[in-house]
Amino acid sequence: MNTRGPGLVSAVMVASIKADLVSLVGDTDAAPATITVSSPTGRTVNDAAGTVAITSDDDTVSCLRAEITLADVQQSAGGLQLGDIRYHVVASDLSTAPSTSSVVVDGSDRRRVVSVGSDPLGLLFTLTARRTP
Repeated sequence: MNTRGPGLVSAVMVASIKADLVSLVGDTDAAPATITVSSPTGRTVNDAAGTVAITSDDDTVSCLRAEITLADVQQSAGGLQLGDIRYHVVASDLSTAPSTSSVVVDGSDRRRVVSVGSDPLGLLFTLTARRTP
C-alpha cells in the first residue's frame, strides 16, 4: 500500500495555495457573500435558576455560496434537499472549526449546518446548510 507521508506539500506551496483561496473568496467577480458562522463552544447550567446558557464563537466572513442542484440531491441518497446552500469559507477566517451544531446567518436567513467538509490541506471548509423554520 502506498501512502503519502508528511511534507508532501511544502510550507511555501501551502502558503501560495492559501493566498489563492483568500483571493478567490474575496474576488468581486466571483460574487462573494458575507455570512456569520456561529459555532457553539460550550454551555453553562444554572441549576438554581433552571437555565442553560450556550456560548458560541460568531465569525463574520466572506465566502463563496452555491445552491444545491437536483443532481446533488439525487446523488446524496436523501442527505441533501433542494434549497440547501453550500458555503466555501477560508478555514483561518473562523475562530472555531464548524460542526453540524453550527448555524449560518446569511442575510435574513438562518441555516443549520447539515454537513462540514474540508480540503486535504485544511485550508477551506465547505459547509452545507439548510434553512431553519
